[in-house]
Amino acid sequence: MKRSIKLTFEMFVVLGLLLSACGTPAASPTAAPVATTAPVATTAPVATTAPEPTTAPVEPVSITMWSMPNGPDPQGAIDVEIAAFMEANPNIEVTAEIVDWGSAFGRIQTAVQGGEGPCVTQVGTTWVPTFGSMGGLRNFGDAEIADMGGEENFVAASWETAAVEGNVVSIPWVADVRAVAYRTDILEEVGLTPEEAFADLDAMEAALVAIKDAGLTDADGNPIAPFVHPGRNDWNVWQNASMWIWQYGGDLLTPDGTQAAFNSEEAAAGVARFNGLFAKGLTTPDALELNSSQTDAAFGNGQVAMYITGPYIVSSSRTPVDDGGWASEEAAANWAFAEFPAGPGGQFTFIGGSNLVVMGNCPDQEAALEFVKYLVGNESQVRYATAVGLMPATVEGQADPYFADDPIYQTLISAAQKGKTSVNIPQWGVVETNLQTALQALWEDVAALGTTPITEEAVKARLDEAAATVNELLQQ
Repeated sequence: MKRSIKLTFEMFVVLGLLLSACGTPAASPTAAPVATTAPVATTAPVATTAPEPTTAPVEPVSITMWSMPNGPDPQGAIDVEIAAFMEANPNIEVTAEIVDWGSAFGRIQTAVQGGEGPCVTQVGTTWVPTFGSMGGLRNFGDAEIADMGGEENFVAASWETAAVEGNVVSIPWVADVRAVAYRTDILEEVGLTPEEAFADLDAMEAALVAIKDAGLTDADGNPIAPFVHPGRNDWNVWQNASMWIWQYGGDLLTPDGTQAAFNSEEAAAGVARFNGLFAKGLTTPDALELNSSQTDAAFGNGQVAMYITGPYIVSSSRTPVDDGGWASEEAAANWAFAEFPAGPGGQFTFIGGSNLVVMGNCPDQEAALEFVKYLVGNESQVRYATAVGLMPATVEGQADPYFADDPIYQTLISAAQKGKTSVNIPQWGVVETNLQTALQALWEDVAALGTTPITEEAVKARLDEAAATVNELLQQ
């Protein structure tokens, strides 16, 4: 039975203030935030009938696309795709508007509810459940999906974000795949191979201890920290914690999506392991105050040996410092990705990204569909993902030699096969908000404890409180 969440106005405002992205921020010179949480829609789910397959219009038409600040040159990157599309489809004129991530959710919500908006827009993967349950998006039919290569043409974890309650309301566009970036020269200096250092979570922590004990310094004599992670003020708090939860055999929700699972014994053990790195002195002293952009900078400046990040750092590492690349030449010349190590519950990594949707009230549905088909085609997938520092969302795109023949990207492609992501239910927004709040509170607890590691019992108590709220809301 379909449920709708009834929220008070006050809760709606609070949720709106707790937007969190599952990628790096637009302020970062090489990154693009790729999924953001926002309030759960208060409109009951309404199915939109999937139209029959269409063909490109014969008469000239004009459509607008909303795109977010992806990569170092957002407008330039999407304009290249538009120019190539218009050359192949001279009867369709496309104009792109770059919409800031901070205002995008509200503007898209207004458009979905029938207000003024584009024909095509980018949406973060965690936005899909909210917008998809409101009834204002076009449903993609089986023949249309087949024309884009079929479900099998998309990375499995990305495709999981495409549908809401059985209706395919979005098409995966770009993917954010997480992995551990590490300094190859530092591992070698402490006598470890990557295979040894990343055999499992125990091995990775042992490697961090070895790096700490070595007392390494950079070229200027500054200490090199073993690890860094974003802290309590970051937009990636639940995304980073999710991988530790999964590695320990926990999950975010029960398989049917009706109950919180992030407060299980396994989940609490995983979060406690992650949060305990600070008290053990394995992170930078300021880790609890950093955001994702700042951790990217710390690694690029040569200040740390390892951290968890995504594909957006590749272009920074390969750009000269005078052009905005990494400040540390040693870091740029000596780094690689390792898949996030396995834990007692298995091996998984977080996959975020962005999808494309077509508004149900778009007057030129055929043109919009053609444009979406073009953007998920292999030529555009490879070119655009390269330009914005993300990964193609298609299997074919990731198999392109640009990615498949590069050892850095090979690791991300392999990790993507073990990808997991948020749960695609209409109420996901309220789940994410409460989980994020609990995890931020845990980082406050870690700061207060200092060198005393947080206990699994303390972690579970925080998560139990959040789970009780989530379960109550999921039952409404």
